[in-house]
Amino acid sequence: MNKVFLYLYPIEEYTKMFLFDNDELYDKMNIKCPLPILNECIQKRYRDKGYQVVFALYPDKNIFGITPKSQDIIIYTDVTFDEASECYSDGNQKENFVPKYPNEQFLLNQLGHIDELVVGGYHFSDCVKKIGETALNMGIDTTVDIDLTDLFFSLYKNDEYFKIDEYNPQRYMNFWKKFETLGEKKEFIDKQFQKMYGSPIYGFYSEKTTEYKR
Repeated sequence: MNKVFLYLYPIEEYTKMFLFDNDELYDKMNIKCPLPILNECIQKRYRDKGYQVVFALYPDKNIFGITPKSQDIIIYTDVTFDEASECYSDGNQKENFVPKYPNEQFLLNQLGHIDELVVGGYHFSDCVKKIGETALNMGIDTTVDIDLTDLFFSLYKNDEYFKIDEYNPQRYMNFWKKFETLGEKKEFIDKQFQKMYGSPIYGFYSEKTTEYKR
């Protein structure tokens, strides 16, 4: 079985949004530095379990924050970061900007024949979701590792929840539903969860029902 873990767009512009400007602040605030943990997760969750690790990049950007191994593969989008970004390289915002998304089919075609696909990277409700749903519609067994999307940078700090070597959708759902204990009504929490994670690629709902996979 050909299994692939596809990580989208690990570039400096996206990653640095979630990092302290100075690494010394992690020690000062007693917070674990995220990037070594992210690299360890990819190793233990996927390389060590027989997945081909693939990184998708814009052709005008280099990989950042992740150390690829010799057996990893890098594929490229059909659009540049400049075309996809709402700002110019000098930081000024483009007028009348319309985002140009990478073509999902173009990326998936570079993977060749695959039986199982796990998607991570930036961003969980946008590009990750788009490519996951495209793959699923192609008949590929596809899921999203929510832990290893942009949500990683908040989730990894929770020792009670986060596991280096395993992603468990049921554990994530239970973790999310702890908001019920903060006074929110169950019906509201369920509705919000369905709104965010209703797509079958997240593993909480089937394609033909809106009931939780409990």
